[in-house]
Amino acid sequence: VRSELAATGFGGDKGIFGFGVHSGSELGVTNLVSNSGVVASDVSAVGTARRMVAATNYGGDKAIFGFGRTSSNVATTNLVNNSGVVGSDVSGVGTGRYGSAAAGYSFSA
Repeated sequence: VRSELAATGFGGDKGIFGFGVHSGSELGVTNLVSNSGVVASDVSAVGTARRMVAATNYGGDKAIFGFGRTSSNVATTNLVNNSGVVGSDVSGVGTGRYGSAAAGYSFSA
């Protein structure tokens, strides 16, 4: 159980939930969702545990989680490949912030 998480589509027909907070502690956890709506068990995310993250799809089959909050605002992103694997942290990609919105773009980028 967690709140303040983000979710997006990837792979053209699947989804992923990621990060969030439970009992005051930020989480680095993701859950993949199959194209038939089955939610998989918790997977420890590669990225920094954080809450209030934004997420979106891009390029038709990939996704990205970005920004969020730990004890302060963070400027961290994590790419998700078309198999649902969350990549390592990429830091310093903008001003640290949380509670952002996101929208997908491009079918070919």
